[in-house]
Amino acid sequence: MAMLELSADRRRDTGKELNRKRLASGKVPGVVYGKRIETRSLEFDRRELEKFLATARRGTVVVKMKVRDGDGATESYAVLKEFQANPLTDRIIHVDFYEVALGQKFRVEVPIRARGKAAGIELGGILEQVVRSLEVECTPDSVPEFLEVDVSALGIEDALHLSDVVFPPGVQPVDKDMEMTIVSVHAPKVEEVVTAAPVEGAEEAAAEGASVAEPEEKDKDKDRDRDKK
Repeated sequence: MAMLELSADRRRDTGKELNRKRLASGKVPGVVYGKRIETRSLEFDRRELEKFLATARRGTVVVKMKVRDGDGATESYAVLKEFQANPLTDRIIHVDFYEVALGQKFRVEVPIRARGKAAGIELGGILEQVVRSLEVECTPDSVPEFLEVDVSALGIEDALHLSDVVFPPGVQPVDKDMEMTIVSVHAPKVEEVVTAAPVEGAEEAAAEGASVAEPEEKDKDKDRDRDKK
C-alpha cells in the first residue's frame, strides 16, 4: 500500500470568483467528505497537490492529510475520489477526497494491471482487458495500489476471470460473480470478401445487345462505301 502526506488549509469562504482568485494565486480548491462527517472545504498548494497527483494517478493511494485551521491543525486519512482539470490547459482546478478511518473497512476502486505478453498474441490473437478496475472492501492500511493479473499463459480464446485474481490479505472484491471476465484473448477477425452473384438474365441480355449492335455497324459501313462512290 502506498501512503502519502498532503497539507491543506481550511477555507470558510466559497464561490466561483473566490476560487478563480485562488487558482490565480497558486492554490487549488477542494473538499473532503465521508460517512458521518461534515463536508469540509479546503485549499491546496498547487505544486504539492500536483506532485501528489503524479503518484495517485498511477494507482490507489491513501493520503495522510494535515488540515490547518486558524492556529490549530487536524490530521485524518483519505483517498482521492475525483479531480477536475481545465480542458484547455490540463491544469487541476478542483479535487475531492473521501475521508476514511483507520481500522474500519470501506469500499474503494483499485486499478487492474495486466502483466506479461499473452502466448496467443504470437499466434495473431488480440488481447482485450474487459475490466480495468475493481471495487474492493478493506481497511485503509490494506488498500492495494493496484491489482495484477498474469496474462502470459493465455492462448487464443482463453480468459482470466475474477476467480483468477489474487487479492492481498484483508482485501475482498465487492462483486461476487467469480466468472466475470477480466481479460481475454480473441482470434483476429477475418474480413469476408463478398462476391456479387450474377443477375439472372443479364448474360442473355448482353448477348442480345451484341447481336443487335453488329447489324447496325454493318449498315453504317455500307453507307460510308456509298458516299465514297
